[in-house]
Amino acid sequence: MKKIPKAGSTAVRLSLLVLSLLSGGAGMNGAYAQSITGGLYGSVPVGASANRVTVTNEQTGFKRELPLDGQGRYKTSGLNPGLYTVTLRQGEQVIAVRQASVKPNSDTAVLAVTAENQGGPDALATVTVAGNSAQTMVLPIDVNTPELSSHYSRELINSLPLVNGNAESIARLRSNVRYDQNTTGLVQLGGASPAENRYYLNEFDTTNDRTLLGANRLPREAIQETEVMAGSFGASWTNATGGIMAQTVRQGSNKFEAGYSMYYTPATSDALMPAEKDIRNGQGDYYRYSSNNRSEASTTNYLWASGALVKDKLFAFVLLGDRLPSRSYSYSQNRESIASSQSKNLLLNLTWNINDDHTLNLTGSRAWSSTSTDTYRLQKDYTTQVGAFSSSSYSPVTERMLIANYHGNLTPNLELRLMGGFLGQLNDRAHGAEDIPYVDAYNSQTQKTSNIGIQDRTVNFRPDDYWRRGYKGDLSWSLDNHKIVFGAEYYQHFLGQDWHTPQAGWYTYYDRPNTVQLPNGEQVGGKYVGYYFNHEFGRMVSINKAAYLEDYWKVGKGVMLYGGLRFDKFVNKDALERPLFSFPTTSPRLGMSWDVHGDSSLKVGANLGRYSLSMPSNFSFGVAESHLEQRKWYRYSGIDPTTQLPLGLAQIGATYTAPGHDGTPPAADQVATTNLKAPYQNELQLYAQKAFNRHWVGQVDFGYAELKRVINSTCYGQGIGKYANAHGYPDYPSDYECFELNPGEDVTVTRDFRGDGKPVSLTIPAAEFGLPKPKHKYIHLTFDASHSRSASEPWYLNLSYTWTRSFGNDNGFLNLENRNAGYIGQTGIYDFPETTRGASGNLTNDIRHAFTASSAYYFRNGLRASGILSMHSGEPVSCFGLNPDVNSLSYNWGSWGHYCDAGTNPVGVKTAGTSGRLPFFWQFDMGVGYDMTIGAHNKLSLDLSIQNLFNRRGITDRYNTYSADVNADNTIVPDVNWGIPSQYQTPRRASLVLRYQYR
Repeated sequence: MKKIPKAGSTAVRLSLLVLSLLSGGAGMNGAYAQSITGGLYGSVPVGASANRVTVTNEQTGFKRELPLDGQGRYKTSGLNPGLYTVTLRQGEQVIAVRQASVKPNSDTAVLAVTAENQGGPDALATVTVAGNSAQTMVLPIDVNTPELSSHYSRELINSLPLVNGNAESIARLRSNVRYDQNTTGLVQLGGASPAENRYYLNEFDTTNDRTLLGANRLPREAIQETEVMAGSFGASWTNATGGIMAQTVRQGSNKFEAGYSMYYTPATSDALMPAEKDIRNGQGDYYRYSSNNRSEASTTNYLWASGALVKDKLFAFVLLGDRLPSRSYSYSQNRESIASSQSKNLLLNLTWNINDDHTLNLTGSRAWSSTSTDTYRLQKDYTTQVGAFSSSSYSPVTERMLIANYHGNLTPNLELRLMGGFLGQLNDRAHGAEDIPYVDAYNSQTQKTSNIGIQDRTVNFRPDDYWRRGYKGDLSWSLDNHKIVFGAEYYQHFLGQDWHTPQAGWYTYYDRPNTVQLPNGEQVGGKYVGYYFNHEFGRMVSINKAAYLEDYWKVGKGVMLYGGLRFDKFVNKDALERPLFSFPTTSPRLGMSWDVHGDSSLKVGANLGRYSLSMPSNFSFGVAESHLEQRKWYRYSGIDPTTQLPLGLAQIGATYTAPGHDGTPPAADQVATTNLKAPYQNELQLYAQKAFNRHWVGQVDFGYAELKRVINSTCYGQGIGKYANAHGYPDYPSDYECFELNPGEDVTVTRDFRGDGKPVSLTIPAAEFGLPKPKHKYIHLTFDASHSRSASEPWYLNLSYTWTRSFGNDNGFLNLENRNAGYIGQTGIYDFPETTRGASGNLTNDIRHAFTASSAYYFRNGLRASGILSMHSGEPVSCFGLNPDVNSLSYNWGSWGHYCDAGTNPVGVKTAGTSGRLPFFWQFDMGVGYDMTIGAHNKLSLDLSIQNLFNRRGITDRYNTYSADVNADNTIVPDVNWGIPSQYQTPRRASLVLRYQYR
């Protein structure tokens, strides 16, 4: 322990020891979920004479006196992130000084004062946490909460060669986080699909509730801290069956600072930015044509400044961003598209320290982005020989966000937190010509469809509007060995959408060598043309309301028990804003944190809980939108040479209107069972964290999650008819509409079973209906070791290994086996009992072994070197094929099952996840940086980051559809793409970052 002569010595602030992992007491100030503030705690053991504790922050002028309890413990919360000094006094005499780095949503332990430290200022013992050292710490041991999370600072993230520094790329630094490259480009946390995570910004839930995929974001230059939780969080966080990624915005202080950052991405080139490779099928035809795609260099500039508007009281951080226009060129079979994109953004963050017990934070941002696309015909297929102009489109997007946070210590034992926020996005996805049809042709031999008309757009979008607003508040009451939290939150979301095929329609020419059966019941072969028209629109509203109660209970020395109970009510409305669904759900949660040695050097924790999730706006849109979908088929006598429209039409059979898609929003009891309940899963987590010395922390955690209920659709109306006919309603015909249900549970529906116009309720036992229960069991065991940077050991290192087992018949909200990121709750896997055959097997995230290492070394001359190594064993591959029976329910509906076993005749079922595995994956990313100080106030940094340094092009996916069609004689038409590599590792990518800071 280092001794210094004076409490105010510079050495106090610049100490090189990183000991915020160590403490001498277990204060009862548990971590706050979603908080942009943090806390600290410590104790004065028996024998020490200190009777006053003062916490100060010289950067903001903050000062707070803390009382000591009967055991010599002290605690405080509601501290804005930063470096704080803790001073212990006996009267006016300074006994000891400590410094600790406070992070959002966590409590920092302060090293205890021992009796031998006393003896007056000349014998003062001080241990501090230097700012830079603390900021690189990833796994602080916070014994005041059973939650297990990872914290990442802006300084650390800027030192690593991450793709873009967003929440997903940060989360992937741990090996138990899976990157979903093939379906969403997002991450899987806790074994759930990427649509089951929640995102927070300054406590406000910014998750994209139109699809539950991703979130509204701020530029990385605006983010100070990122926290990642892979599941098993407390009741005050949220309800989510996946994980949480929470970020906080940079704040100002008394010290004026300003800077400029430039992010530069070079143009496509063989060295730094190689193009994607083409993919061909077994016939030599293109499956993906991309080798000629290219992009120009792009540059994004940021200007920022921070400081005090009123010293010690009001602070500001402001950011201006400008992404300069850049173009990209992409080629399809017969078109070239030139897209030019640009964006601008503005952000202001104000922090008002009303007094030492009350603080208010206000964040506002606006962003503007747009993409302009011009399309040209190619003179020849699959070339870059550009011909005549074809079409153009313009797609602007406007975003706005406003978030307010208040934290107040009403009394020494009573704390209040309030949050309110709003975000909105107006998105114009372009609108093409309505009087020109889209025309294409299907080649039965190559199984490819090509555009042969003059219209480029299959869908015209009207501007859609998405917004959400939310409020949250909780009151924390500390008494004796308990801390009780009461809280409630409210979020409302709105989504207005409208899209359709061109009013002139969509025509497809066919030339079938064999006879096929059409959805309208007609059989046809040879030359004919199909007509398709689709219109989908609506104004969708959903509301999430919740209340929660938590108790952090200190039951013995170093042992804290946690009990939480959360009640949620998820409300969805239809396209006309009428009530549609209401899902009340209660989620109990238990936890334990044991500070084994009483000094935060070894923590053992456990969590057990139930977790649910709301359904997004596009769930409501998919089942209760206004939807018109019609198909017609014709024989024709000629083709218009200009528009390629068919001439001399003679219709084949009746017009086919898709069931339930006649343009009128359906009633709730027609699109779902009347006993529909919210999805949920149970989770168990066990872990231990150990600080081996001042810089090393080890961790092992075990997780088990079991899916218990889902909401999904079925098209098995025949199951209703069959049961009704056998139970008192012999004349009731089979339903043909798809509807929502809880698969594997009893089906209660309301229908006109008697045929007299009066609805009747009927319950069909799950065993009679024939759909299986959802099954998804996810098990993981993860080992981590992390070294924190210090001046004596100027390097950061994190090593992470995970063993995983994931199996079942359901990934959750998304059908990841079938690469389907479409409408949640309508994935098609429960369409009919026959489509569920063979569905229970290895799931996509059944990656048995994964390893990730991230590191950074800081040389004394300003040079920095960093790297990220990622590797994992192969993902299991599933196979999808049509039931080889043209009279089967699934074939007539166009649903897919697992009929892929060519060893039987007809084709049999192949269990999911047993069609081989993808190859072993590995990738190394490298970064090189240099920091230079110019004078007393200027710092210049330059960073080069290269992802996939060795340009490895491993196979990351295979085409998994076995059959393209079924002939009238029940023989399979094999898909020519079956089994080919459909996705490769992203080629080498480079970026250059220049940062200047005045301080």
